[in-house]
Amino acid sequence: MRSAVAFFLFSICVSGPVEEPVVKPGYLLELPTHPGKLQIAAAQFPIVEASAKPAGTEFGLRGKDEQDGIDLLVFLFQYSDEAPLTSEKCRDAMLGHMKADTPGFALQLKSTVKSKDASLAIAEYSNSSARGKWFMVRAFVASEDICGDIEFSSQHAISGDTPAVKAALASVSFDPGTRQDFQGLFAYATVLFRHEMPKQAAPVYERALAALPDDDVSGKWRRVATDQAVMAYGASGDLAKSRALADHAIQMDPDYPLNYYNLACADAEEGHAAQARIHLQEAFDRRRNTLPGESLPDPTQDDSIMKLKSDRAFWSFVETLQRNR
Repeated sequence: MRSAVAFFLFSICVSGPVEEPVVKPGYLLELPTHPGKLQIAAAQFPIVEASAKPAGTEFGLRGKDEQDGIDLLVFLFQYSDEAPLTSEKCRDAMLGHMKADTPGFALQLKSTVKSKDASLAIAEYSNSSARGKWFMVRAFVASEDICGDIEFSSQHAISGDTPAVKAALASVSFDPGTRQDFQGLFAYATVLFRHEMPKQAAPVYERALAALPDDDVSGKWRRVATDQAVMAYGASGDLAKSRALADHAIQMDPDYPLNYYNLACADAEEGHAAQARIHLQEAFDRRRNTLPGESLPDPTQDDSIMKLKSDRAFWSFVETLQRNR
């Protein structure tokens, strides 16, 4: 099975192409199993890492302001221990864990501030460890059993009035009742997939497809999400589901080549050289219909297709396809 299309994976996880109506730049966090959306406009902190729990209960984004030497870590997670939550209850619970686990913990200030449309419970503190002394500003926002944790850290003294911190906190938007949308579901699934959890990613990709808005007039994101779902099911060993999604996609979008390529991968995984040959030919006949920035994979380097390499006639056909692409 080929790897995911890097361009789309990276752009969705980090910020997304701004020309697309379903993708907006900035920190946007949603959980696939729970309503609620946390969003922050923090362009000064480019996202460098993302994480997601396989059970769908926690999503995290890490950013860094290289100029001012401040790191940003944002989590949205389910936390039932103290439910029903308030921002203050979540803050105090997390500070309790921090105090217990961090010998050098020193609290300087607790406060509450208003952001764009939320009440934020703030904690300013420092801790000392083998990494040196770090200064922290953390803001919490919560409702029922869901909590957002926004942490700024630096080896230089910072506070809630530090310009970059203050601007980011003022932009925080939290809606605990918002249902999941395409962007949030696709981002969560993509992080799972990139962290080699295709079995957990596949159904979230499928839910993202179902949530795709009607304004995806170009069909671009339907193609991308279908492709990812098909690959995720295939990589997790559910070839029947992978094949069913690809077959349905061909009925809806017969000109897109990767639908046929994915069927060829499923054929090869099951040892069906004749069918794989047909589907590969159909894919390469439509190779000019790939999306901008995308191309058909090299089948001679594909783990799935290579399982039929011992079939000399089939492999000669594959090599000819690649040479004449």
